[in-house]
Amino acid sequence: MAYKVLIVDDEEIVCRGLTQFVKWQEHGFQAAGSANSVEEALLQLEHMEVAVIFLDIRMPGKTGLDMLQILQQSYPGIKTVILSGFSEFSYAREAIRYGAVDYLSKPVNLQEVETLLDRLKAEFEKEGREKEIRDNRIEGLLISVVKGVSEVEQEKYQLPSLESWYGFSARLMVNDVPDEEIGLKKEALRKNIKAIVPDAYVLDQDVYGIFAVIPCSEGTEAEKFAVMLEQTCRVEQEWACGLSKYKHGVRDLREGYQEAEYALRYRRAREKRGIVWYKNIETLYAQSAPEVPDIVMELTGKLMNPEERAQAAAQMELALENICMQRPVITRFQTTCIRCLIEMNSMLESMEPKGLDLHGQLNKVLENILFCSDYKTTIACMTDYVRLLASGLDGTDEKQLGKGVIREIQLFIRKNYSKNITLNMLAEQFYLHPNYLSRLFKEKTGKNFVEYMTEIRMEQVKKLLENPENRIADISIMVGYDNTRYFNKVFKQSVGMTPSEYRERLLKNEG
Repeated sequence: MAYKVLIVDDEEIVCRGLTQFVKWQEHGFQAAGSANSVEEALLQLEHMEVAVIFLDIRMPGKTGLDMLQILQQSYPGIKTVILSGFSEFSYAREAIRYGAVDYLSKPVNLQEVETLLDRLKAEFEKEGREKEIRDNRIEGLLISVVKGVSEVEQEKYQLPSLESWYGFSARLMVNDVPDEEIGLKKEALRKNIKAIVPDAYVLDQDVYGIFAVIPCSEGTEAEKFAVMLEQTCRVEQEWACGLSKYKHGVRDLREGYQEAEYALRYRRAREKRGIVWYKNIETLYAQSAPEVPDIVMELTGKLMNPEERAQAAAQMELALENICMQRPVITRFQTTCIRCLIEMNSMLESMEPKGLDLHGQLNKVLENILFCSDYKTTIACMTDYVRLLASGLDGTDEKQLGKGVIREIQLFIRKNYSKNITLNMLAEQFYLHPNYLSRLFKEKTGKNFVEYMTEIRMEQVKKLLENPENRIADISIMVGYDNTRYFNKVFKQSVGMTPSEYRERLLKNEG
């Protein structure tokens, strides 16, 4: 990527000479334009992103110093190089105080310009690396907060304030796509989001999905974002998306994530692709019974377990009868049933069952429920649907069943190995019963949850030990062990030697 340069000087010969004779491209830059006055330069900046400005200090009308003050306020990221005559040295010193990064004396020496370009390029690259590290750190912290792995500690971790924002969840809905292509599609979506809202935080939450924090004011800005996103990245064709309600501050992260996910699940269950706003389906979640997550977890676990699948319909019937004992109004009871179905279908879809038309069957049962006039017929609709699911799952290849969700869990562990992740937390996050998740994880990976978690952590420890500047006590904390003695014990059990011995061996091999 070439960094764009704007040359501002009232002498046309200076503008033309710098544009034509400096070897911009060889040094990673592009002479993108020139202007003969501050006013003309400011007009160009409205339509062009510029990294560096070569700015004459004295011009008719507004001077270079005037422009520097404007740049400080409106374009703080632009680096400015002052062009000055020998007699204007005092002005140049003042310009440095206003934020200019350097100055060149006229007549300009082309070799000096190119040497300066090399230095500026190195600075840009360093700033880019630092920003990438900082953004990755913040994104990692944010995703651990939205997933419930970490508490919100804004000052401790220097999290952004996020005064006003929307949560945006998106999940790829294209089946049988190679992992490399999934990564490319997610990266394309990430770039489109950042192009529309540069300050957005786009978090890689699992194999198929992302969650983005979209800073914007209430109302039209979020609507504009949704429209632009649909126009630019084919969300209607490839993605199911959900937008949360308007949120304030970091402490709303978990709630904003849940709302965006609820909207996404609704979209997946009903229409499969496009964007749904949580505000349009809020009553579905606000009026449903609080027992829904537990019902979905228990029921999904039974449906996915061949040995317990036949009990699923009876489990659903019992759970709904218990809710009926509280005598909710029929419309609220049906809302609870609908939410159960949507959540359950979303979870089953992540399991990638083959040959089941989850969307078609769901739409039919939802229509039937809306025509029911009492508890009994509503429960009958629900149990009939669960029996239909159980029958369909009986014909699914058990070796493939659950493969998708385990991939998601593995990716989540890899991204959050330094956090205190528990099996129960993962079960809640992915709507599975802990016992079933434990069995499924072992079946698909050949390791139990603790073994897999330890393996991932030890992989990272080995990489960190390669850098002699990393203290072993610090490495212990970096990979999620607060107790260094216990960390040393786990490492020795896994690798056959202590971390110190492993590092010594590395150093000997290098020598």
